[in-house]
Parts: sequence; C-alpha cells; structure tokens
Amino acid sequence: MATKGRKTQFAIGFAVILATLGWLAYSGIQESKTYYVTVSELLASPDASQRRFRVAGDVAVGSIRRSQGRTEFTLEQEGKVLQVYYTGTEPLPDTLMDRAQAVADGRYQTDGTFHAETVQAKCASKYEAAPPKAGANPETSANY
Repeated sequence: MATKGRKTQFAIGFAVILATLGWLAYSGIQESKTYYVTVSELLASPDASQRRFRVAGDVAVGSIRRSQGRTEFTLEQEGKVLQVYYTGTEPLPDTLMDRAQAVADGRYQTDGTFHAETVQAKCASKYEAAPPKAGANPETSANY
C-alpha cells in the first residue's frame, strides 16, 4: 500500500514540476516576443505601452545627447518623431549618428517616450557607391 501512495505523490509532484516548467516557458516567450514597427505605426497603436517593440526610423539631425550613462535621441519617419531614451549596458554602435537608420528595442511609455534596452544602427553611406570624381567619365569603372 505504501508504494501506491508513493507513486501517487511522485506523479503529483512530477505534474506540478511539469506544469511549472510549461508556465515558465510560455511566460518567457510572451515576454520576449517583440513586434517590429515603424515610428508611424508605433504612434498609431492604441495599446503601444503594453508590449515590447522594435521601432525603426532615422536619427534626427542634432538630436543625439549623452549624459550620465544615458543617451537620448529622436527617431523620425514619415513626418512622425519619437523621443528615445537608452540606458542599456551595452555600448551604442559607432554608426549611431545623424541621419543613420536605427532600430531601438524596448517599451513605449505613456508619456510618449520610448525606453530602449538595445539600439542598432546602420550608416547608409557605407553601403552606397562612391560618387564619381569631377570630370570623370561615368562609363568606365576605373574613375571611381
């Protein structure tokens, strides 16, 4: 009789552990789920402050300010602007500069600001062909 009671206790304990692991996995996935949106889409979202987002836009000219371990800048896109505050532990990319395309990952606040935990940036000039030299013949590639 004692073995039947032990088996029941073991089965109940195993079920509780399995249910706990399932709940932890589900809640972890829900927390880490991030939606990719543009500045315009984020500002138009009625429930924006309730989820994580990856928001993309262009860094506004002259908007980058660094002070006391915090960096703030403005993302703009399609005439809409979003103030971004970054207080993450990772250093910001060297390519985060005026007019760079950037993606900030974090949460939109009810005060209209975006608190980013990570920021990625790309300098568009690194991916464009160099302009031809003055007076050069554009038909030949040797002039570039």
